[in-house]
Amino acid sequence: MVQIGVLTTYDPVPPEVEDKTKRLGMALARLGAIVITGGNGGLMTVVAEATRKAGGITVGILARELEDIGPDHPWFNPHNTVKIRTGQTFTSRSSIVVRSSDAVIVVAGGVGTLTEVSIAYNLRKPIVVLRGTGMLADRLPIMFPDGYIDHRHIVKMHFVEEPEEAAKIATDLARGST
Repeated sequence: MVQIGVLTTYDPVPPEVEDKTKRLGMALARLGAIVITGGNGGLMTVVAEATRKAGGITVGILARELEDIGPDHPWFNPHNTVKIRTGQTFTSRSSIVVRSSDAVIVVAGGVGTLTEVSIAYNLRKPIVVLRGTGMLADRLPIMFPDGYIDHRHIVKMHFVEEPEEAAKIATDLARGST
């Protein structure tokens, strides 16, 4: 099995972005991928729920600030198959999310996602960006139209519109079959 990191946001998003995220979770489950996220809240909960409902496995890498939140907290996520309590800050936890992933998919995202993309790039992890989900995912193709973050051309980002395509490309790249 491959492990695919979904790098995303806690922030509220439009319904169409939630729909794309659900489709992504279902597609990853159908492809047999284990989904890794930062664990709690926002689109991390959405992708975890969709993955679980489609029969997949989700791993939440929890920052210490969210390790013990309960069901009454808006970021509580009951859909993680496995919870890893890191004892680390949000930023520190990001390195574990990326290092534990064979490839990553960017959905929306803010500065934490940008940190994770930079880590993935430096570690030569395949990066797929799901365009049309707003925020960072829609800015990366504008900022780096050739798909490379810098002059070293370490790893090329793949920009796609459809969640199913993002899942397929990420799992193929993680398996080394493209």
